[in-house]
Amino acid sequence: MKSSRRHDSLVPLSREHHYGLMVCLRIHRGLPIHRDDRLWLERKREQAIQFFESDLLPHFKAEEEILFPSMQTFAGASGLISELLFEHDKMRLVVETLRDAKQDELPSLLSVFADLLESHIRKEERQLFPIYEQQATEEIASAVERAIIDLIGTAMRPKNPDLLK
Repeated sequence: MKSSRRHDSLVPLSREHHYGLMVCLRIHRGLPIHRDDRLWLERKREQAIQFFESDLLPHFKAEEEILFPSMQTFAGASGLISELLFEHDKMRLVVETLRDAKQDELPSLLSVFADLLESHIRKEERQLFPIYEQQATEEIASAVERAIIDLIGTAMRPKNPDLLK
């Protein structure tokens, strides 16, 4: 492990978490100002949906197919993983609702999207990742790192920086 805050094998996921938090911040800061701005709301809806499709779905796949299975036997992980999987499903439902939402529903749904994504990311960073870092062997961490990079890359840059504006 290097001097970075996260184990190397988790760094791509943490970087993507940072991008997700940027999306949440833009929504949270913009809603009080633009609540009645139809164009802004429509743009944020499209950005949230695009971010979900381009960034979150592959991210969820990396967690669901690589990270979570590698942690199933870790002490304290099983219940937390179940919660996180439930939140992934809930996020999918929120995005589906957002796709078909009427204009007057957008402020509330964008707020729900940002709140859910932010709390989910913080739960992974503050609860799940420390469990992994304490219990993952070098063998597990090496396999997880290779598989995550194969699936989502290093996440050195956002996939689409325009979605973070």
